[in-house]
Amino acid sequence: MGKNEISILYVEDEPTARESLSRFINRFCRTLYMAENGEEGLALYKEHRVDIVISDIKMPKMSGLDMVEEIKKINKDQLVIFTTAHIDSEYLFKAIELQVDGYVSKPVDLDKLKVQIEKCVIELHAKEAIAQLKESEERAQVVLETSQLGVFIYKEKFLYVNDIFAKMMGYTKEELCTMDAWALTEKEDREFIHQAVLRRLQGESFPLVYKDMTLISKENNQVICRVSTETIQYQGGNAGLGTVLDVTDILQTQERLKQLAQAMEQMDEMVRITDKDGYITYVNEALTRHTGYKKSELIGNTNRLFKSGKHSEIFYKKMYEAIEKKESFQATFINAKKNGDLYYEDQVITPILDEENESVKYYVSTSKDITESVKMQEKMKLLATMDSLTGIKNRYSVNNEIESEIKRVKRYGGSFALMMFDIDFFKRVNDTYGHDAGDYVLKEFSTIVLKAIRDTDIFGRWGGEEFMLLAPSEELDGAMVLAEKIRKDVEAFVFEQVKHITVSIGMTICDTNADKERLLKKVDDALYEAKESGRNRVIYQKCECDEIC
Repeated sequence: MGKNEISILYVEDEPTARESLSRFINRFCRTLYMAENGEEGLALYKEHRVDIVISDIKMPKMSGLDMVEEIKKINKDQLVIFTTAHIDSEYLFKAIELQVDGYVSKPVDLDKLKVQIEKCVIELHAKEAIAQLKESEERAQVVLETSQLGVFIYKEKFLYVNDIFAKMMGYTKEELCTMDAWALTEKEDREFIHQAVLRRLQGESFPLVYKDMTLISKENNQVICRVSTETIQYQGGNAGLGTVLDVTDILQTQERLKQLAQAMEQMDEMVRITDKDGYITYVNEALTRHTGYKKSELIGNTNRLFKSGKHSEIFYKKMYEAIEKKESFQATFINAKKNGDLYYEDQVITPILDEENESVKYYVSTSKDITESVKMQEKMKLLATMDSLTGIKNRYSVNNEIESEIKRVKRYGGSFALMMFDIDFFKRVNDTYGHDAGDYVLKEFSTIVLKAIRDTDIFGRWGGEEFMLLAPSEELDGAMVLAEKIRKDVEAFVFEQVKHITVSIGMTICDTNADKERLLKKVDDALYEAKESGRNRVIYQKCECDEIC
């Protein structure tokens, strides 16, 4: 599959970006379809079923995320690359759930986009080669199972032919029995065959096997055969007996398999074959290139060579349960290269059964290295849960932690403290010293709090100069001590330029009758009271959850 066979759908609502980037994308494909929004893009996809989808995320009518979600319902393996300037948590998590294949931030770096497109093209090539290999193996199996032997008896003319031979040559049995025994051969072979026939008729006994002999059918087609002949006694005299095996399809299939084997050696998909006892009998070039092992080091060894120790016994138990049932097993393996480096491998293990489908003959494993993709998704997850300025958790992440802690308390009992911080007169810092100084204060404040809290406490930026602290299993007395310590540490710290700042703290305690909305309102009310009553203080308000439970 080259450029002339690849189609791409490009969806972008901004006309200038769409016009500019489409010229670049067009280099990689035969056909480029363009749409202005997700709704239009989905309609084009349903009509054309393209190889690669490149789309912006935030668009009118239908977002890129919603469009791709619908596309994945049609084809779960569709290759997708997102280009977007939005890194909001909800967008990133949705992109992760959809298992996109590439993610390029705007303004688009053309070199990075090129790398993502070329990775998709390589994956298309690998899928095509594997599909062709499977198709050819199935065809070869059918040929071997259905091939039958043609039989004929001859003197100078054919005396007898069976139905198989007649069908093979495209004549009726009656037509063949009027023809010379050498009439079906190519012109350059006829004299040799004629002389062999005469020798047999004179009583010579000499077995002959003609490998890949070409016979000509009634429709003037070449039929490549394995022909064996013997001298026999028939109807009171010497005659010849011949058997014919049509190997035309077999030879063509062997040639095709040879070509596919060469392609398998060149493709980036990793392939290894093991016998039923798990010993490796074949590996392709991609596997040795990715892992650093030589073929001689792998052949005769087992897959345990790649074990990294990163998987549990339960993981391997599921694998063995599947293959013992003669089912395929697909999973992401964390394996080790020869030099000890770890890599992520999306692997499918397929048992190949005997002709009766009763026992396993060998196992075929196909896989691809998805380390870069996994690292990209981990980075996206980090971006989706982390505040980019301070490096602590963001509002999205803290909100999820609060929900989880409420569920834990309701199920197992206990309590937790929730504190909300607001840096006093923070606007004055920005107005007086500039936003760089304000950013510096936010980062230093985060560091002060992180030093004061436990490893189990959850601290994040709620928005602007507001922060939230969740202290699991903490009751009022301990929470008040912690809040006062943080307040005093902030008041005592000497910030560059700004020198001294203070912080107001609102706090509440949540027990088994917790309700998130009431909890957040109560801690916000407590913070408001702290600010209204003079700032630089801790105010506690009791969360009266019993009223709604």
